[in-house]
Amino acid sequence: MGLGKTTAKHLLLLLNFIFTLLGIVVIAFGIFVLVSAANNNIDHGENLAGGLIITLGIIIVVISIFGCLAAIHESRKKLIVYIISLIVLILLQLILAAMASQGTKDGLAGSVHDGFEELWEYELKEPGALAYYENWLHCCGVNNTDDYHRIQHDIPRTCCKDRNCQIVDNIYNEGCQAKFEEYLSGKMLMFSVVSWILIIGEIAGAVLAWMLYSSVKNESRRNLRWM
Repeated sequence: MGLGKTTAKHLLLLLNFIFTLLGIVVIAFGIFVLVSAANNNIDHGENLAGGLIITLGIIIVVISIFGCLAAIHESRKKLIVYIISLIVLILLQLILAAMASQGTKDGLAGSVHDGFEELWEYELKEPGALAYYENWLHCCGVNNTDDYHRIQHDIPRTCCKDRNCQIVDNIYNEGCQAKFEEYLSGKMLMFSVVSWILIIGEIAGAVLAWMLYSSVKNESRRNLRWM
């Protein structure tokens, strides 16, 4: 026994309302990625990632609104278009999730390492190049405080809590490269979790849309018999 037409319709409307909210969250996350990228000096593809995430969020919102209209109008054509759109969206998200996972495994460490190596070269020429990351991530040097000891530089105040390096316990011992990789991994994990929640929900949406389509189709057939 399948769901009744009214139940399937109401569940589909509720699901698409949730999709719309999640799509807005995805857009906000993409904007956050772009804003954070604007403050960073390391090219690790955040601008591209942010743009893709925002685009994905917009697509989710548009499809969700279309799904609501299809359910409200009980239009078989619109429901079919909605189901096909969801299938394409699910495939797109699976590809993006796989790319994000593979990028985290293969490209993240290498690109961040190269970026910080370049940043350290700037630090040698113009002290203070790492200050932004040290303030933001509460870290010191590329690898640790030994980076400054090796070049016979005093540990900068940006490496210390409250900029007070007189107290040994105030000094940040962890390197900025490791802290930044941890930060990026956290963002990728968040994106993956949201993507999988959406994928599961979209599969449910496609099933509900098909059930509503079948109910509307059967109702139309019954009406034709009585004519």
